[in-house]
Amino acid sequence: MPGSSRAVAPTERLRDQVYRRMREELQSGLLEPGARLVELQLAKAYGVSRTPVREVLLQLAREGLLTPQERGYLVPVDTQKDVVDRLEVRRLLDARIARHAALEATEAEIAALRKTLERQRAAHEAGRARVFVERNSEFRSALREACRNALLRRCAAMVDDVFQTMRGRLHETAANRELTLVCDGRILQALEQRDPDAAEAAVEAFIDALLAHFEADPPRV
Repeated sequence: MPGSSRAVAPTERLRDQVYRRMREELQSGLLEPGARLVELQLAKAYGVSRTPVREVLLQLAREGLLTPQERGYLVPVDTQKDVVDRLEVRRLLDARIARHAALEATEAEIAALRKTLERQRAAHEAGRARVFVERNSEFRSALREACRNALLRRCAAMVDDVFQTMRGRLHETAANRELTLVCDGRILQALEQRDPDAAEAAVEAFIDALLAHFEADPPRV
């Protein structure tokens, strides 16, 4: 349960600040799968009234990041089927994002992706798994922004958010980080060459490898 040391500062709309803070804690794993979240306790921990906390909990539940319970909310515990289902949807959406980006990305966007990939690689080589996850999240976000289909971007971002906690655990292993770097490198190369087929194929091959991994080794929480 969040501690009082993480109270938010009233520098912006409280609801937005609480929302951002809770999303960060969910995605980083600070709020672990199976954790029970209670409105009153969260309000006390963040130093705010119950109203913004209630609104944020409802929104996070609508986004699939929390599961409503009779009294409070639960951080979802992913089953093997949950992970495989999300990967199946990611295979469809992320491949199309990459195809659009290969056709639509500006040179400035490609340059930004190149720098983000370099930071991602540096974090991996330094063994900084959490930083790697953050840089990888930046890469995926930048890739989505290079796609001009706004609805596709929103759908892909929603699925990506739900997978973030599992992604953190997956990238604790150096071999898995290397696989991600290979995929992102191939995507970047495809964008540089303006090759939508190669961009799409890079994503599909990566997701297929993840599917094989999780089908053989169900997630542990």
